[in-house]
Amino acid sequence: MKRRSKLEIYLDVLKAVSETNKLTHIGNMANLSWKDAVKHLSFLKRRGFVEAVKTKNGREEYRLTQKGLEALETLQKITNALTPKKTAIAV
Repeated sequence: MKRRSKLEIYLDVLKAVSETNKLTHIGNMANLSWKDAVKHLSFLKRRGFVEAVKTKNGREEYRLTQKGLEALETLQKITNALTPKKTAIAV
């Protein structure tokens, strides 16, 4: 099984945050344990890519900042440019 680089993990976390705001869902979508999801979200929060908002019941929900959205778009463009295209085989 191939290990992901930290950059790939951060990209997966940013993608997950763009789709959901709950910690458990983010961890599941990024294929991370709860502990690792907290660790990577904390890193992205400190760097200004993600912000945490307290809900009425005291829980934290996460959302992308403008910087996070720009980083996500840029990382996706780079990933798409570097990913080999599958060619169709004529039968």
